[in-house]
Amino acid sequence: MKKILSVILFSLMASALTGCDSTPTVVSNVEPSSNIEASAESSATESTESKQESSKTEQSSKENASKTESSKEENSEAESSQDESSEAEQSSENVSEDESSSDEEQSSEDETSNDESSETESSDEETSKEDDSLFSFRLWLNYVEYKVPFDYGELNQAGYYLEKSGTVEPDTHTRSLDWKDNNGHKISVQLWNPTDETKDYDECKVGSIEIKLGEEMNVVLPGDFSFDMDVTPDAIKEQYGEPESEHIYDNYVTLRYKKDLSSTVEFFIYTDETMQKFSSVTVKNFV
Repeated sequence: MKKILSVILFSLMASALTGCDSTPTVVSNVEPSSNIEASAESSATESTESKQESSKTEQSSKENASKTESSKEENSEAESSQDESSEAEQSSENVSEDESSSDEEQSSEDETSNDESSETESSDEETSKEDDSLFSFRLWLNYVEYKVPFDYGELNQAGYYLEKSGTVEPDTHTRSLDWKDNNGHKISVQLWNPTDETKDYDECKVGSIEIKLGEEMNVVLPGDFSFDMDVTPDAIKEQYGEPESEHIYDNYVTLRYKKDLSSTVEFFIYTDETMQKFSSVTVKNFV
């Protein structure tokens, strides 16, 4: 009985001792290991996630950088395209301006050329009108042209000579002097000294010349008007218009065309046929 009790007691004690030893072992060996592993796993997971997030961040940053670079390149290309477009537009504008300027210059040159041509034509017309006017003070004597006033020597060259000599005071003229040719035909001339010094006859100019029909010379006036035996006051007025003054007498008519007091053309026309040879024209221009 005692043995049985001893065994039971020993078993209980052993059991108690065993229970006490096993409990701490389970607590210290199992739970801490599980927590450490869980913590390690959690840390590893967090590290992995952190790396993944970091990798994603880096990737996103790279993508953003790439997009930024791409955007910059696109912007640069766009700006370059705009610059090229702007340059093209500027070039086009410059070309347009140059063409416009060239057209304007050409137009201006054409207008200038037309103006010059018009001026030339106008000048030619005015010259023609002036040449046809009595106030051109031109005449043709035996087919030689003279424009009053002209040099003394021109009459000498045409075969006319003056039998007397003399001098003319400054800025004055002589009375009428008769010049003759070798056939005895006469013209009346007034010599003019336009200078401020006394001059000999042969140094003076012919300021006035009078020609009579009876001298049988060929005389033509401006506008191809022949001064011959057929001349009449009406024919003169038809050619040169109304005179500045006209005087009608019994057997002759005087017509006076005046530019000024020193420049005149006068006609002395006999209406009596027996006196017609004394009809004359006088061209005077002391300027």
